[in-house]
Amino acid sequence: MKRDFTPVHPGVILKEIIDELGISQARLARDIGTSAMRVSHIIRGSRPVTGDIALRLGKYLNQTPQFWMNLQSNFDVQVAQEKIGRKLNNIKPLAA
Repeated sequence: MKRDFTPVHPGVILKEIIDELGISQARLARDIGTSAMRVSHIIRGSRPVTGDIALRLGKYLNQTPQFWMNLQSNFDVQVAQEKIGRKLNNIKPLAA
């Protein structure tokens, strides 16, 4: 299945939010009790949003942890879909 868009890592969304709020990555890390390196990696897209981080971000930003987990899950599925491409078409559904 061909996609007309590039999957968006949750880190892109996180960066937009903290920029809009005027919060630095260092402050976010400090306020949620994690390392600045971890926040930086998430924002760069080189690290996923885990359940632990989803809980922390949800609490801090007044959102549900599920919001962050859904962003990560959607990203992961889109990347996987691009990766396996047409091979997915070769899989036949199990007949009921």
